[in-house]
Amino acid sequence: MSTRLIFVSCGQRTADEKALGRQIKDEIDSTEGYEAYFADNVQSLSALGEHILDALRRCSGAVVLMHPRGRVLSNEGEDLGIRASVWINQELAILAYRQFYEGDEIPILAFKHESVNLEGAMTAFIVNPKPLVDVETIVREVRAWLTSDALRGKINQQVVFNDKWAQLQPEDHLLLAALVAEGGQVVKEGSIWRRLRQHYGIQEDRASEIIRERRLFLSAQNLVQLRPNIYDGAEISLHPTWERYIRHALREGAKQQPVT
Repeated sequence: MSTRLIFVSCGQRTADEKALGRQIKDEIDSTEGYEAYFADNVQSLSALGEHILDALRRCSGAVVLMHPRGRVLSNEGEDLGIRASVWINQELAILAYRQFYEGDEIPILAFKHESVNLEGAMTAFIVNPKPLVDVETIVREVRAWLTSDALRGKINQQVVFNDKWAQLQPEDHLLLAALVAEGGQVVKEGSIWRRLRQHYGIQEDRASEIIRERRLFLSAQNLVQLRPNIYDGAEISLHPTWERYIRHALREGAKQQPVT
């Protein structure tokens, strides 16, 4: 079974906040099919990019805990209420961008201290945050959320794609990368062949073999659609159901190696 990453966004100002984040992480890690990311020791910009931002990019859902961080006043002295952590607001904004860009809802379980006002990305993402109360109640809510049909249904498509992607060979990645580079939709096989030759340096016969054999496998996996064209050459398109996932997976790090 594919493991789905859940991002834990929790305050770390106090020992109790850190302990709560770790307990939620432990609960997620102990639930089959899930693993948690909780950044409780990030001390540099490189670690921010390599760890937190990467986890936000890869996660299938998030648990967010909004602790009070102080009262906000306008320049005129107007009381704007209690805000939550700036870090949590920023992490939610990144998830909001992902949701907009990728076109799929990212499931989020949120907890809010009674004094905190929702603002910014929080208002776009969070409809009914639960009360931020005692640890046992919060962990119990997380456990129920992880095992709910609603959560599993929302991220099931990603799991299905992960299983498909795991079955691909390096040649499949090459063909898909060439297809995406040529636009992804209604691409002539000849264009893919030239891309394999010119960009990856693959020999003519080998490039033809990859297209001939791997397009059939990718079609059987329902990742591409094939369309014969007797006038000016057969065409390949990314399957619309999986196009976003394929593009994301290729961006994410499938390192293409020339096939000889």
